Amino acid sequence: MSFENIIYERRGQIAYLTLNRPEKLNALNDDLMAEFKEATGMVEVDDGVRALILTGAGRAFCSG
Repeated sequence: MSFENIIYERRGQIAYLTLNRPEKLNALNDDLMAEFKEATGMVEVDDGVRALILTGAGRAFCSG
């Protein structure tokens, strides 16, 4: 699955969600929130994922 505002990666049993709007300090907007909901839904139904790491691209985790 490809997202515009989130980077989703799975490495082994760990899923990584990176908020990817560094030019806006990863501020939450409707598009990012919709993608976040979809990505976390993917993690939830994947029995192979044991941990989720949430991070932000650039110099800020998340503003707003």
